[in-house]
Amino acid sequence: MKKRLAFILLSVIAITTAIVYFGKETEQSEERLFKKEAIEFWVVSDPHYIDKSLTDTGLAFKKIKQTAAGKELDHQKESWQAFIGKAIEQKPDMLVITGDLTLNGEKISAEKLAEQLKQLTKEGIKVFVIPGNHDVNDGWARRFVEEKQEKTESISIADFKEIFADFGYQNAMNYDKNSLSYSVAVNQTYNFLFLDSNIYPDDKQPQTRPTTGGTIRGKTMKWVKKQLEIAKQEKKKTLVFVHHNVFAHNKLLSSGFVLNNAKEFKQLLVDYQVPIVFSGHIHAQDIMSETIDEHQLTEIASSSFSIAPQGYGVVNLKNDSFEYQKLENAHSVSEIKEYPQYIKERFIKDGEHLGYSQLIDAGLSDSKDLDIAAEFVGRVNYRFFSGNDFITDKEVEKIKAEMGYQIISKNSTFLKEYIDSIIQDTNQNDNRLKKNFD
Repeated sequence: MKKRLAFILLSVIAITTAIVYFGKETEQSEERLFKKEAIEFWVVSDPHYIDKSLTDTGLAFKKIKQTAAGKELDHQKESWQAFIGKAIEQKPDMLVITGDLTLNGEKISAEKLAEQLKQLTKEGIKVFVIPGNHDVNDGWARRFVEEKQEKTESISIADFKEIFADFGYQNAMNYDKNSLSYSVAVNQTYNFLFLDSNIYPDDKQPQTRPTTGGTIRGKTMKWVKKQLEIAKQEKKKTLVFVHHNVFAHNKLLSSGFVLNNAKEFKQLLVDYQVPIVFSGHIHAQDIMSETIDEHQLTEIASSSFSIAPQGYGVVNLKNDSFEYQKLENAHSVSEIKEYPQYIKERFIKDGEHLGYSQLIDAGLSDSKDLDIAAEFVGRVNYRFFSGNDFITDKEVEKIKAEMGYQIISKNSTFLKEYIDSIIQDTNQNDNRLKKNFD
């Protein structure tokens, strides 16, 4: 049942391990991206971009949209153009995308997204990407023609590095020869580590369904330690970007989302005093901190850019000062008058579908009760995924007093457990963070 929930809500299919070879590790470079102390970068995750050439208005594409866990797949190009236009206007120094660049690893989707991202690099905005579990050697890469799904060319390991060569790899000071990981010297104070945490077959193996889970492979872990040691010797701080989570941001949605070797990886980050990790994958906006060996490690999991409210993070970084704020990519689409409301309603409807299916399976047949409970699930589900669940105990009591919650409590133990897990975040505000690093 938990697997079903994860499929309905996130549709997080995946890809995973095997050793990947790009070439020899590069020599350490002293070159830094920026000479200035203060930088601003934006963070996006899980865009799940699918190029319009792969779709039509036929039955096959309609079906995939119905099972897309609230993703908006019709107007992605327009959404990206609005976002890119905003970035060109406001001129952050960098944009980082933490994986799942494509819907299911379609090569043409990656190529078309890369074409759009080049608009940023032409304006002097650096772009950095890492693969997600949907991006490399995905056996589910498809085009949708009328009533049929047809296989389309997927992204190989070599393809990924070639297509996104201008978005990280050309600015890297060091590559991991066993994965798509690389490191970047940002300025005199910070290095960034961009890590490939995915488990996927190499190019010589048959393509299969993607794998949700992730890991930092043994040889890559050694490479990470080496990069952290170099930063330590240079008296520099390191921020880490990875697709899979290091913390369990929801107790019911942790298997397949949290790194398989998260405990070992977290300890390595703590040993080298890494303060912040950015991730995605779970599609929910969530900020979480843990104190381990007297060091506070914070993870910012970005929500999916393919679902409402199309959130992105804005980070201002200066020496020991860190400030993060989630913003929303509000924009218009010509044929949809209120596009932000449209995509919000689309995601809420997906949550309502979860409510209906679970309660009907549990034996509830009263249509009025079903409608009330389903509406409740859709609304609370949206709050969780958009990062607006950091509320008071009094607000929780009010929510649990609602008729929708009472109906769920009486009829579905599983759905009640899920709702209880997303009603309230007691850790910290998920949409903003301000820290001073010692």
